[in-house]
Amino acid sequence: MLLVVAVFSVVEFAGAVLAGSDVLQADAIHLTMDVAALGTALMAMRVAVRRPTLRFTFGLRRAEPVAAVINAMLVLIATALIVREGIADLAGHEVPRPDVMLVVAILALVVNGVSAWLIHGAIEQAHELGEHATEHAHHAHHEHHAHHEHHEHHAHHEHDEPHAHEGHDAHAHARKHGHALNLRGALLHLMGDALGALAALVAAVLIRMGFSSKVDPIASFVVAAILFVGALRLLRDGLTVLLEAAPEHLPVDRVRAVVAGTAGVAELHDLHVWSLGAGHDAITAHVRSTGADATVGARVERAIRSAFHVEYVTVQVEVGDQDCDAP
Repeated sequence: MLLVVAVFSVVEFAGAVLAGSDVLQADAIHLTMDVAALGTALMAMRVAVRRPTLRFTFGLRRAEPVAAVINAMLVLIATALIVREGIADLAGHEVPRPDVMLVVAILALVVNGVSAWLIHGAIEQAHELGEHATEHAHHAHHEHHAHHEHHEHHAHHEHDEPHAHEGHDAHAHARKHGHALNLRGALLHLMGDALGALAALVAAVLIRMGFSSKVDPIASFVVAAILFVGALRLLRDGLTVLLEAAPEHLPVDRVRAVVAGTAGVAELHDLHVWSLGAGHDAITAHVRSTGADATVGARVERAIRSAFHVEYVTVQVEVGDQDCDAP
């Protein structure tokens, strides 16, 4: 899809120059920004799944939100350029060639349709892989409990293996979920491109019918508005992660209820919920146990992973009147 969009952005820009159309030029700039955004997102996704190192102990999960913020700023700059050009052309604008505009706009709609179809298929595949990982984790969890009941004398050994396996499946789910989010973002970009092409198509038809050539720069403002809204959303999503806010799919109240409702938990404090990047979420919590039960921490962790499929979970258990040294 990235290759298709990159090639067509050159074609559309050439068509915009040939037609003398502001709206086609705006849509070509939009498409060019999408190439930059999708290329940066692809590289960020590649970097984000690399293994942690001694210095980057969480890996490079934040590469994706950093890329999102950079792309949003680039799109805002492009939007400002489109608006400035449109305002200048409102004062005196040559009549564009509607026939060329029609051909290029129709081609743009076809290219965006094919690209959206490719991305939609990738989103469906990512969801299927995520659901498969979830089902596999639940199967391993139930299999572990059945095994534990029949082989109590091997309890410690039997717990370690399935738990590690379950963690692996949760990681797979998180990664696929993160990629699905990124792909949905790409689909939104393509929808914006399609609307821009539609605006160019409408402008071409109106000019061909005898309407003022000012329809062309006015249509470019529509594309600029689409770009502006998309950039703000991208900027918001990137900054939300970088500022370590709790992601929308992990409401703190719900996390608190799951932890507090786990058997053996008398008190919950120092609960932190954040995201390292799309699909890479983390939860840490301090709990006070009702008794000297060494398994409370493991139960809370399993409850969190089962309810939210979080990649990183850390639970600190305090027994009885034991003081907590957290600030």
